[in-house]
Amino acid sequence: MSNIDPDKLKTLLGQPLTFQGIACRVIEILPDESALVLRDSGDNKVIQPNQYGDAGEWRPRTFTVTVLNVRRDGLNPDLEWLGVALTI
Repeated sequence: MSNIDPDKLKTLLGQPLTFQGIACRVIEILPDESALVLRDSGDNKVIQPNQYGDAGEWRPRTFTVTVLNVRRDGLNPDLEWLGVALTI
């Protein structure tokens, strides 16, 4: 299970999904880390710090979520529904 096909991950790009009860959209795939970058689809925004750690602009909240669990022998429990998408 530790090898996820990057082409199957790419099919998730732009797809809406729910992560920990939050409506999100997949905005980027990080194939080397087998991770997804999700953007909150709601109006929830956070202040994004600049390169010096100072408060910057308000931006949509994002999450970087690994596809695999900590042991890398199964799917992240928060993304178990992905098993269907990755095996099709």
